[in-house]
Amino acid sequence: MFYDPLAIALAVISANIPDFDHEFKRNHVITIIALGAIVSLFLYCMGLPYYLGLVIIFLGGIFLLSNHRGFTHSILGAFLITLFLSLFLFFGIGLSSYDLDFNNPRNMMILLILIITLGLLFLNKRLYPIFLVAIALIVVSVHMGFISPLKINLTLLVFSIFFGLASHISLDSFTPAGVKAFSSFSDREYHKKFGISLLIALFVMFVLLFPNKLLFYFYFLANLL
Repeated sequence: MFYDPLAIALAVISANIPDFDHEFKRNHVITIIALGAIVSLFLYCMGLPYYLGLVIIFLGGIFLLSNHRGFTHSILGAFLITLFLSLFLFFGIGLSSYDLDFNNPRNMMILLILIITLGLLFLNKRLYPIFLVAIALIVVSVHMGFISPLKINLTLLVFSIFFGLASHISLDSFTPAGVKAFSSFSDREYHKKFGISLLIALFVMFVLLFPNKLLFYFYFLANLL
């Protein structure tokens, strides 16, 4: 299914995002905020909705104001970043069309461009070649008919963003420092048991939201074996 690789790409990108609260990423975050300001000004001058740029600015502001392994490594932070990234996709596609049907080839291409943009903003530079080659393979596979361009499930894309962010929090909980999972409300540090519980919760959410997809993967694996 065409949207599965895109969902995986979003999850991988999102899994890298929480660490942008680190001091050594500060200049990169300031660049993101400046980019958001430029995008807002450009869209405003063109008479287009400038919300896309504001979303980028607010997203950068979260990292700028958060201490390392602070708010961006919390459950509330994951929900908030998911919201802004989802709005980024929503507003980005809305600039060209009020029809958010991803079965529309134009909307599909814009979605790819938006995901590539997020990858270039948040992925480690060493991963750029792999990321761009993977996107190119998706495009070529659809063009050649190897993958059917089915209508994308927007819920899956949003869940993929949250999954990537939450999985990062879960894995960091296995480190000695743990994570402040409820930062802004509590400074208590959570460790391995919390991380395992969070992974189980993510799996349960996936099953509840996409039961047919889980059966599809089981069937696919069974055929491989």
